[in-house]
Amino acid sequence: MAHKPEFILAGVLMKQQLSGKDTSGTFSLFENRSGGQSKTPIHVHANDDETLFIMEGEMKALIAGEEQTIKAGESVFLPRGIPHQLMNTSGLPAHYMLLCTPSGFEGFLAEGGRLRVENEEVGPPGPEDIDRLKAAAPKFGITLLSGW
Repeated sequence: MAHKPEFILAGVLMKQQLSGKDTSGTFSLFENRSGGQSKTPIHVHANDDETLFIMEGEMKALIAGEEQTIKAGESVFLPRGIPHQLMNTSGLPAHYMLLCTPSGFEGFLAEGGRLRVENEEVGPPGPEDIDRLKAAAPKFGITLLSGW
């Protein structure tokens, strides 16, 4: 089996299970882990939709200003063009799958995030991580909104 790259973005470990190369551009799939305190910026995707399926723990999603909690066994759809934010504020680990349709988010991860070093512990993003994310977002049709 081929090596699956692991990225770190906004305090989340994201293991690429399938890329656009694997799916003829129809989707990309990531296995994500949050250690208990992570938060994306409020943002809008112009080019892709996201779907989450929570396998362990829980995440909060702010979608168009409405907050909801997604627990293990539940899923949520985040359509393009709608502001959203994902958070794990529980203090407990969360494990979830992220489906991006169509593919392309992997390019943002490679440029806006960073590859994980073997056995590296994932923590909150530092100033360099935030700057890299902010610089890459517009190149991939992602608009970051205030409030992060």
